[in-house]
Amino acid sequence: MKIYTFIIFSFLIVHTLSGQSNAGIYKFKWRIDNRLVNNFVVNNNGGNDLNIPTALYDSILSRVDILVSQEMQSETHLLYPLNKKGKELKTWSSSSQVGGLPRGTKRKAMRTEYLDYYVKFKISVDVNKTMTVGNTAASFSRLKPYVRIKMRVYGVDKRLKRRKQIRLGGFDSISSFEFTVGGSTLTNTNALPIEQVLDMIFKGLLKFENKR
Repeated sequence: MKIYTFIIFSFLIVHTLSGQSNAGIYKFKWRIDNRLVNNFVVNNNGGNDLNIPTALYDSILSRVDILVSQEMQSETHLLYPLNKKGKELKTWSSSSQVGGLPRGTKRKAMRTEYLDYYVKFKISVDVNKTMTVGNTAASFSRLKPYVRIKMRVYGVDKRLKRRKQIRLGGFDSISSFEFTVGGSTLTNTNALPIEQVLDMIFKGLLKFENKR
């Protein structure tokens, strides 16, 4: 009797898992304003690529995976669309963009892998100017950071199935001095450690999870 019950229970577990839907994040944009992480910016370019500690990078990707899985009640993974040559399409690294993440269109994603849901996810850490003194030649400003997170989910019929977004502010401002020399705009800020900016993202993801 115990063996029979165990067999039935195992069958129900396998049946439940096999019937679970699946989702792929085929487009993932993750941007951080240059002025938040670079003390010196020329023409809105910080010069160096974003340098995010591997453990924190992996932790944020894992958190996003879990959140999408919870939202759609599905198994979720990063889906890298393929181009005509069979090469994975990934975002490129820059001073304001995290590289190595999936990029592409729904059509390319669907050609690459058949799933129940196709997901676009975006994380942005931007700033608002809350106070400015000066003119176009030289000015001093206060920059207020905020986090915006967006998700759009499409079905195999290419129709939008779910969307969700949040905006989180309330972070401390940083100072910015901007001036123009020889046609170039130079900005000097009291930039933040990358760990502090990533902490803003984690708080944004928590608000995203709690939004109903």
